[in-house]
Amino acid sequence: MQTALAAGVTDNLTAGVPGEGSVAGARDVPRLLVALPFVAGISLATFLFAYLVSRFIHEAIEAAATPGAGRLAVFAPGLLAVITALGGLRWTVLFTLSFAAFQRARQTARRAPSTWPLVSIFVPAYNEAENIEAAIESLLLLDYPRYEVIVVDDGSTDGTCGRAKRYAGSHGRCAIRVYRKPNGGKWSAHNFAFRRAIGELVLCLDADSRVDPLSLRRMVVHMADPQVAAVAGQIRVRNRHNVLTRLQAMEYLMGNGCARMAMSLNKTVLIVAGPLGLFRRCALEEVFLRYGRADGPLAEGQVDGPFEGDTFAEDFDLSMAVLSLGGRIVYEPAAISHTRAPDSTLGLLSQRYRWCRGTIQVLRKYFRRARVQHDLLRPGLLAWLTATYLFDLALLPIMYAVGIGMLIVVATSHIGGLVLVGWAAVALLVNLNAAAMFALLQGDSLGLLHILPLYDIYQNFLVTPAWFISIVDEVRGARMRW
Repeated sequence: MQTALAAGVTDNLTAGVPGEGSVAGARDVPRLLVALPFVAGISLATFLFAYLVSRFIHEAIEAAATPGAGRLAVFAPGLLAVITALGGLRWTVLFTLSFAAFQRARQTARRAPSTWPLVSIFVPAYNEAENIEAAIESLLLLDYPRYEVIVVDDGSTDGTCGRAKRYAGSHGRCAIRVYRKPNGGKWSAHNFAFRRAIGELVLCLDADSRVDPLSLRRMVVHMADPQVAAVAGQIRVRNRHNVLTRLQAMEYLMGNGCARMAMSLNKTVLIVAGPLGLFRRCALEEVFLRYGRADGPLAEGQVDGPFEGDTFAEDFDLSMAVLSLGGRIVYEPAAISHTRAPDSTLGLLSQRYRWCRGTIQVLRKYFRRARVQHDLLRPGLLAWLTATYLFDLALLPIMYAVGIGMLIVVATSHIGGLVLVGWAAVALLVNLNAAAMFALLQGDSLGLLHILPLYDIYQNFLVTPAWFISIVDEVRGARMRW
């Protein structure tokens, strides 16, 4: 991934600020405090799930030995034993990988570089007049020696450009440039900024994001490893004013801690989310040289580059391109972008439908390329794709629905409803330990834990249907309408 920088790029290094020997922050939470829910989670996932599995197996054996017992009486507890065992194994593995990644992140955080590379920050904006000023002001507060901010107004009609231009110019450590172009899409605005950036590193943001002051330092530290091509930051919901947005905050907490943290252990984080992602410029150049050149003329407002516009998930698309070309991607939990989540059910379903459609498109695009270029089929990448999209997003919801049905069957047998209560209690306790561990690990509020009893219902009866509907629509080629 270490290609030469584009010609004309100026000197990208600046001396470290005196006295700045460390960039540690949220990860300074005592190790023991994180270890407690980790040990408790492992114990629960091992002991309680093992107990339930043995109880279900015993029930299946008894049913098989009972004259006149129907096949369902044997099949239901047997299937529950398999589902419960897989669930316990999943949590045990994810707990272990996440905690191991946390331990490594603590060590990485204390290795500040002797020089800090110049960073170009991209802020694409379309009709963001209400958010753009707060977004820029949060960037002016970044604790970093030297960086530039490139704001691209992508054909807004609400005065976004005028408000952004108030900040154009030099601000000491930071220089802000504001451009306006015809509307071409977020991906095109990123490419427009990329062609004008001079930084060795590129930080991508959303115009409604609010970035913590130390985030950039904490991400740049990872670039001391020459294998690392990108760093994903923690995305945190800021508008936690109703049940729906608090459930999304819990979803982000669990997703970041459970998935991204675990993936970070072998540097294969699948998605560098749009609200906060740091890339090496040379990695983006390599993606552009390999994939990004347009085959024909572009429409007005469109600009070619490493960001492509042929899917609804340009952040996932770019991340997959980087990983497939051999770049490594890590997760930095102490780099935080506070984003606004949908606060209505319709808004949430619309967002998730778009994400799911985009995910399917990116996966199809990756495997289509891999059929021709077999070197893109990297074992670590394929393993995480299978675990995430085949098991977690496809099989796990089916297992959950089937498990509920089988529990009802078993609960009506001589074991009674205590099994149903016990299964639900074990799932809640494991979720509770996971949420507590990930909240401590990522510096989030433990106050979110009160929403956990509703979390599985939210995931399986609100979010999952959007996933299945998007699969059907993508297969039949339905057009996006919004």
